[in-house]
Amino acid sequence: MAERIIILGGGIAGISAKLRNRQGTLVDENPYLTMAPRIIDVISGQNPDYPLIPRPLDYTGSVKSIDFENKKLHLHNKDITYDKVIIALGHSQDYSFIKGSKHINGFSGYHDALELKNKIAHKKHIVIIGGGYLGVELAGAIGSNRVTILEAGTQILAGLPGKFSETASELLSSSGVSIELESPVVEVRKDMVITSGKNYESDLTVFAGGFTGNLPDTMQDITVKNSRMVVNSYLQSVDYPDVYAAGDTMVIENGGFIPMSAIIARSSGITAMENAMGFKSRFKPNNFANIIRVGKNYFGTVGNTFIHGIGARIIKEAAVALTVNQVKEL
Repeated sequence: MAERIIILGGGIAGISAKLRNRQGTLVDENPYLTMAPRIIDVISGQNPDYPLIPRPLDYTGSVKSIDFENKKLHLHNKDITYDKVIIALGHSQDYSFIKGSKHINGFSGYHDALELKNKIAHKKHIVIIGGGYLGVELAGAIGSNRVTILEAGTQILAGLPGKFSETASELLSSSGVSIELESPVVEVRKDMVITSGKNYESDLTVFAGGFTGNLPDTMQDITVKNSRMVVNSYLQSVDYPDVYAAGDTMVIENGGFIPMSAIIARSSGITAMENAMGFKSRFKPNNFANIIRVGKNYFGTVGNTFIHGIGARIIKEAAVALTVNQVKEL
């Protein structure tokens, strides 16, 4: 009798796992996939439904908790048993550590984008906390002298080649966006953001960082890091051999930094499913393409080659099209 493999999460990682083994049971609370690159388009004025891609599920429901000892998932209206489970529930944000966090607007998903779109037009001073991918693309979408990026480090897009930071800084500055480096936030007030060196007027403060995993409650203790399940090189929980994780839900034990990207989500979903099926495939992260958008400008790397312009845009849009086509294959 075939083992029952449950896939929790219908994002790119979960969809990729399902396509690798169509006998797997795909579970998610939403009947649609939210395309993260298209969330920025909502800010830019695109139809609010543009990021939502309808996709079929084997079961629709939210996970309340997991009992690893008894191999049981507690959903909102029923329990499901499993032989193997792949957890691919994406990410969330945590900015509760910032004093005055109640004055901060999150920006991690579709509903956040809708809320910000309605607020942005009426604000005079917009502060974005965080100069990573999300902060840079959000600032580029707004693109005006109303926007200030506060970055705690010495450059925006830290961790990427210097050409990324240089190009993004030039594009943002030319659109009027201010970039303040080495400016860790100390406190956020209703009309102000206070850093270690200066205060900034703000009638809309947006947090564009602090991504953590989206693990549900568990009946037993498991090893986690930043709310992500710690897995071995086979994407297998270091605590429970029948539990796997993929995408933003996992962090590899002694594996170093792995960027959040569609490429990583897709390949990790496939690897997790193969290993749940009995293969022994080591996950080898290869984020061979990094494309960023600032306003209408696209740039990034493919392999070791830096590209910009129409070529970069085609690659970015092709990646989105690939995911949309995969959804149609479900």
